Amino acid sequence: MSDPFRLEAEYYDRIWGLADRYKAEVEFLDKVLKEHGARRILDLGCGTGGHCIELAKLGYDIVGLDISQLMIEKAREKSSMEGVKASFILGDMKQAHSILKNANIRLPFDAVISMGSSLAHMLDDESLGKILVEVRNILSPNGVFLFCVSNAKCLRDDRIDQLRIDNMIDEKDLQMALLCYNFRDKTDQDILVWNTIWLVNDQGKIDFKIRTHPLRWYRIENLKELLRSHGFAPLHTYGDTLGHEPFRSDEHGTIFLICRKEARESQSEDTVWENVKESQPCRC
Repeated sequence: MSDPFRLEAEYYDRIWGLADRYKAEVEFLDKVLKEHGARRILDLGCGTGGHCIELAKLGYDIVGLDISQLMIEKAREKSSMEGVKASFILGDMKQAHSILKNANIRLPFDAVISMGSSLAHMLDDESLGKILVEVRNILSPNGVFLFCVSNAKCLRDDRIDQLRIDNMIDEKDLQMALLCYNFRDKTDQDILVWNTIWLVNDQGKIDFKIRTHPLRWYRIENLKELLRSHGFAPLHTYGDTLGHEPFRSDEHGTIFLICRKEARESQSEDTVWENVKESQPCRC
């Protein structure tokens, strides 16, 4: 399988991997995880391992899963350099349960987290629903799912149809200009198509790339309804990833949700789904 995010992975930590941000977010995650007695954690869409490494430093038993081979390689390198114990597994989060089992990762987990823009790549309710089924199968009874997405109600027009400078790096070994031109998807106004133009001089190697990623922004009521229909109880909603204040749909661009796996009375959809998956080969 080709790496769908190889270019982003190559420069991820130089552009987006802010160590102070990871530490601040993990401080909040640590508080929530302790409240729920969670020690064994899965990070879906772990990227280059920033959150995993900080959680491992706090003594959590942490596993990261990502679809990018280079992201996983960099996460392993960073955790080794930091001297922390964390496992990183390559795979698609829509097949997380079978991938983890095939990798001999012990199940279940007390909590699942998904930070950054990982869930923005789930462009419709069906795709997100598959993730929620996987998360239920992975979680222990009463386990918690912590994740963040962008709030569609705050998708402003000044993000749309304009050429913008997204990031710039001017260092001795790397000069980079990252430009973006975003527009709304024609069939779904809550999907922002993120077009990026990469101009790179990496130690004398000049490169030019154009990348396109459609990213979904979510509406809170629809999101909560989808969670409930898949056996999750929304507990708390915040307007940022630091837990500073409760979410207000007209003000906050970020939705951070804490939800709990609910028990089901009869044979659950999880068991049925598990039986289906066990009968199919894993394509990981």
